[in-house]
Amino acid sequence: MSKEKLLLVGAGGFGRMVAELAMRQYDCAFVDDGQSVGTEICGIPVVGGLADLPELRKEYDLLVVGIGNNQFRAQVYEKAKALGFAFPNIIAPSTYISPYANLGCGCVVLQNACIQNGSSVGSGVLLNAGTEIHCDAAVGDYALIYTNSVVRTGAIVGSLARIGSNATVCNHAAVPDGADVPDCTAFHGEVNE
Repeated sequence: MSKEKLLLVGAGGFGRMVAELAMRQYDCAFVDDGQSVGTEICGIPVVGGLADLPELRKEYDLLVVGIGNNQFRAQVYEKAKALGFAFPNIIAPSTYISPYANLGCGCVVLQNACIQNGSSVGSGVLLNAGTEIHCDAAVGDYALIYTNSVVRTGAIVGSLARIGSNATVCNHAAVPDGADVPDCTAFHGEVNE
């Protein structure tokens, strides 16, 4: 049985990590403006750049963006959405996602992440290894949460926010849209009553 075809946007470090997971389930190809067509990265061919997406849409239905820049990732997803691409989630086998959590589309969830009961993760979100999203927490669209960070019970991470490595968003804190929480930080922020 042949695998579904998937375009992976971004062949940099994060894109290659996404590719390692995606190639288990999909027949992958990279789209990257910084690489020549025909180049192979991790055994996966580069088939074009972003300007080629309309033409590539004739052959590919699925697309995932593996680029850490939140604003750029959001722009690529919006462009791809207008072209009719669908966005599967790429989830490491060691991830735990509660059946009572909500996960948007086009998310990447790396090794040993945990998304607990009642939590909500938007679309286009990147959750690095060891990330924990606790009960009833919410992560907005196109957010990026780095390695071993925790979003505690009832906390909210806004759309396009970036949470550094080993950071904690404390219970019921609200990280504003587009905010940047540095590595090794305990963010208390605005408390939601």
